[in-house]
Amino acid sequence: MESKKREIKYDYLRTLAVLAVIMVHAIPGETANEKQWLFSAALTPLLLTSVGIFFMLSGLFLLQSYKQDIKEFYWKRFLGIVIPFIVYSGIYYWYYNVNLSLTPRPLHEHAGLFIREFITESIPSAPHLWFMYVIIALYVCTPFLARMFHAMTDRELKSFFIMILLAQGINTYLPALGLEVSPVMEYLIFKGWLIYFVLGYIIIRLYGKKTYLPFGVLGAAGFFITLFQKIVTPGFTPGIHDMAYPMIAMSISILLLFEHYGDIKILVFRKLVTIISRYSFSIYLIHYLILNQVVKGIIERTGFRHYYIPRILIETALTFLISLAVAVILDETVVKLLKRGAEALKSKGKLKKEN
Repeated sequence: MESKKREIKYDYLRTLAVLAVIMVHAIPGETANEKQWLFSAALTPLLLTSVGIFFMLSGLFLLQSYKQDIKEFYWKRFLGIVIPFIVYSGIYYWYYNVNLSLTPRPLHEHAGLFIREFITESIPSAPHLWFMYVIIALYVCTPFLARMFHAMTDRELKSFFIMILLAQGINTYLPALGLEVSPVMEYLIFKGWLIYFVLGYIIIRLYGKKTYLPFGVLGAAGFFITLFQKIVTPGFTPGIHDMAYPMIAMSISILLLFEHYGDIKILVFRKLVTIISRYSFSIYLIHYLILNQVVKGIIERTGFRHYYIPRILIETALTFLISLAVAVILDETVVKLLKRGAEALKSKGKLKKEN
C-alpha cells in the first residue's frame, strides 16, 4: 500500500480509506428502524469503495515498476507486506487460540496450528484478512503485468480497459439474470479484484489529466443507482458492494477526485496524513481486533450505546486512534526487528555465495 514516491494527495486518500474500512466494520449488522436502515444503506457503499481504492492505489504505483529487478521487487514485498502480515496474524492467533483458549497446547502444536491457519486463510475472528491473500497474489503477478502495460500504447490500454469492464459485467450480471456463463468466464484471467488493481494504473495514465466533471457525475450516478437497487429492487443487487459497475464508477470517481483536488496545502494536515499513511497497512491489519475486543466493550459501558450514529462515529474514532498507536509501536519494534533480521540473513547468505 505504500510507495517510496509519496504524493500527499494519495496519503490523504489512504487515510480516508482506512477510516472508511474501520467505519464500515463499526456499522451494526442489524438496524432498529427505517432511518437507521437508510443511513446504513447509503453510507455502506461509499465506505466500501475504500477496498477498491486500496487495490487501485497499489496498482497505480506498483505497475509503474517495470524497470525494477524482479527478485528485488519480491524481496521488498516480503519485507513490507508478508512480515507484518505474519506478525499481526500471530496476534490474532495468540488472542483467540492462546489467551482465550481453555485447552493448553505445547508450543510446537501452536506453531503447527498457526502455520496451517495462516496458509488456509482461517486465522480466527479476522475475516478482513481476505484482502491480504488477494493482494499477495496480485503482487506475484505485478512485475510481469507492469512490463505488459508499459509496452502497451494508450490506444491498446483503452481496448484492454473496455475488455475487462465487459468481461466483469458479463460475469457479474448474466448469472443474476439466470444466464450461465461458465466455464468460459470461470477461466478468464482478467476479472475479480484484479480489475481494481489494474484500474488504478489505467485510469491515472489515461484520464488523470482530463477534466474531473464527467467522472464526478459518473460517481454520483453510481451511488444513486446503488441506493435505488437497495430500495426498489432489493431482490436484484448482483455484486452490489464488490464488482458491480456502480461501485467501480464510485471508486474511479473518488480516485480522480483526489488526483485533481487532493493536494491540500495545510501543513498540519500534510504531516498528519503522511504519518497515518505510513502505518495505514498495519492499522488495517489490527483494527478488527481492537474494534471488536476493546472498543465495543468500552462503548457498551457508556450511554453512547443507545445512539446509532454517535456510536458508529465514536467507535470509528477510538478504534482508529488505538490502532494507530498499536501499529506505530509494533512496526517500530517487532516488525522492524524482524525486517532487520531478514536483511541480515540475506546479506549473510550473499556473502557465503561470494566466498
